Amino acid sequence: MLASISPKPLNATKASIWAYAEKVAQTLKFKAADPVEPLVARLGGRIEYKNARLGDSKPESIIVRARNDFTIFLPTMTSPVRDRFTVAHELGHFFLHYPRVADESPDVPMVATRWVDENDREQQRAEWEANWFAAAFLMPAEQFLDALRQGNDIDDIAEIFAVSVQAAQVRAKSLGW
Repeated sequence: MLASISPKPLNATKASIWAYAEKVAQTLKFKAADPVEPLVARLGGRIEYKNARLGDSKPESIIVRARNDFTIFLPTMTSPVRDRFTVAHELGHFFLHYPRVADESPDVPMVATRWVDENDREQQRAEWEANWFAAAFLMPAEQFLDALRQGNDIDDIAEIFAVSVQAAQVRAKSLGW
């Protein structure tokens, strides 16, 4: 039996992944700027911190053992807003990629890490999908665009959605702002 399986990309469009992420957030009653930690716990997961300088492997990763049993690993030296995006990114793997793994290989854990081989197109695509999910999950399009239309600058937008300025800039650009 395999030790673990990597996520398999859906190869869905960015727009469909955004729509799905927003639907997941609505279903879970997760709102912009809500803390992610209670949500992870409610879903059966936990968050652990790893220190890459001390040799801990795979910070910024997730291992999913079952639909209600997973661990998200965060680095010890990143900011809360970066960690928030990382948690949403790992939840992207959980919601987008784990169901297929569970259906095809029950009882085999899925492990996803942000640091994948740049020549592995399949894993690169899975990472993009998880990023698209995280952006829409944390910054739903209409709410985000409304905040921009109200004249908020990007620093204010980042604060409203509890994300980094860089994440807010990328989301604004991806939404055509």
